[in-house]
Amino acid sequence: MNRPLIVGLASLLALTWGMFLANVPDTSANSITFDAMVIDVPDGDTLIVLRNKTRLTVKLPGIDAPELDQPYGLEAKRFAAKLVKGRVVTIETAQAGNPIYGGVRFSKNRILAHEMVKAGMAWTTTTDKSSVFGEAQEKAKAARLGLWVNSEEEEPIPPWEWRAQKRLR
Repeated sequence: MNRPLIVGLASLLALTWGMFLANVPDTSANSITFDAMVIDVPDGDTLIVLRNKTRLTVKLPGIDAPELDQPYGLEAKRFAAKLVKGRVVTIETAQAGNPIYGGVRFSKNRILAHEMVKAGMAWTTTTDKSSVFGEAQEKAKAARLGLWVNSEEEEPIPPWEWRAQKRLR
């Protein structure tokens, strides 16, 4: 067999396999992109979407929103819902399955995770303050937005510490 035919068949097989696993039309070498309707927002960093009559859970990567039972947890949930609930969003992920860890774009390529951090409704999970998310968090802190409103008096407890404290009780 000639090389172009082998490469073509391998590409076709990879594309078909990706579509089979994820049931999505658009695949590339490292990511899967698809549109879905947001039908629920259980918390500030999780969405329930509907794609081809299938419910999928989407976890937003790069952020951690307050838990529902901690300060600003309900506010974070409401903020995310206001932005995307009932809307068609574009999800990009490196893996198929459920839950999906993927970026969510909406309304002219706004990135939901970035909007959450920018509004002070979530922490970034990066420690790099010069990253896009790190800069957004520093600006939200400086402007005392969302969970940072009283940060000069008392630093808010990050969700990962909140969860650890609850496990110890």
